[in-house]
Amino acid sequence: MNTKFRINLISISLSLISTLLIVFVFLLILNKNPFEIFSVIFTEVFASGYGIGQTLFKATPLIICGCGLAVCFHASLFNIGAEGQLNAGSFVIALVALKAGSLPFPILFILCIVCGFVVSGITGIIPAYIKIKKGVSEVITTIMLNFIILALVNYFLVDFFAVKATMHTEKIADSNMLMKFSDIFPFFEGSSLNMSFVIALLLAFASYIFIYKTKFGYKLRAAGFNETASRYIGININKVILLSFFTGAGITSLAGINYIFGYKGFYEMGFSSNVGFTAIAVALLARNNPLGIIFSSLLFAVLDYGGLSVNQLVPKEIMLVVQGIIILSILAVDRIVKSYFEKRGIA
Repeated sequence: MNTKFRINLISISLSLISTLLIVFVFLLILNKNPFEIFSVIFTEVFASGYGIGQTLFKATPLIICGCGLAVCFHASLFNIGAEGQLNAGSFVIALVALKAGSLPFPILFILCIVCGFVVSGITGIIPAYIKIKKGVSEVITTIMLNFIILALVNYFLVDFFAVKATMHTEKIADSNMLMKFSDIFPFFEGSSLNMSFVIALLLAFASYIFIYKTKFGYKLRAAGFNETASRYIGININKVILLSFFTGAGITSLAGINYIFGYKGFYEMGFSSNVGFTAIAVALLARNNPLGIIFSSLLFAVLDYGGLSVNQLVPKEIMLVVQGIIILSILAVDRIVKSYFEKRGIA
């Protein structure tokens, strides 16, 4: 276990512990029993196959989006536009699945992935290009593009592709839907968990190899660590910015597979439920490590699904408060831990 990994592990652990303590005190202030609330969450999530299945189902798009954001974050590009990017790609995935539905499923599925990836990737290239040419912060451009992309997608959906009196596209053929886990394991009976979860896990491992074991991954991390030194050793920073944004944004589109091919069978306005924003916290908690993103996604999925189970005890917004506290804890504790080790000449 190298020093950096050990420091990150300590920082993440302290972040989670501090979050639990703050939430514990917060619930006491609200005159609620923290033990009862945490017990209900644990029981609803882990005591049945349905609860576990729903939690994994909610974790799937977070894993995918988290991996896409991690690619950008490693290059020190703070991409806030995942929400718009994943909706653009998912919308195209649904349309291609409808128009080319007669193709054999493997070909159709690959075609949908490629088309969605390219469209989302192009939406990522826009802020990258503006950053390179005008030096405008990607934070500003990606936030603004979220509104533009979502508005355009909703316009085309409502005016051209939505089923009458609905806010969604037509449903793809049942024969083109991904297999659900409950079809193989009765333990997950009733849950929406499908093969997209396996795809998400494979993507996380592939992203890890891409970032840490490839030549471009090295350039990506080098550019993010020290742009000046990277230029000095001959790394084309502009190329890194363009490719990392294209790749990261493209990956986010795959989150739509979970909903379109695995759950509902169509694209629906608002289907993402702010997954693109939640994935930012997921990636940060995992220190942008795709393998760590699997576990941080599971944590946020537990909070999401568990929040529904305690809705009668506390408002569901409490879980949003918990997510916010986690983000603040990450930022605060990380700085404290790094300062501690730096003073001792370890970090």
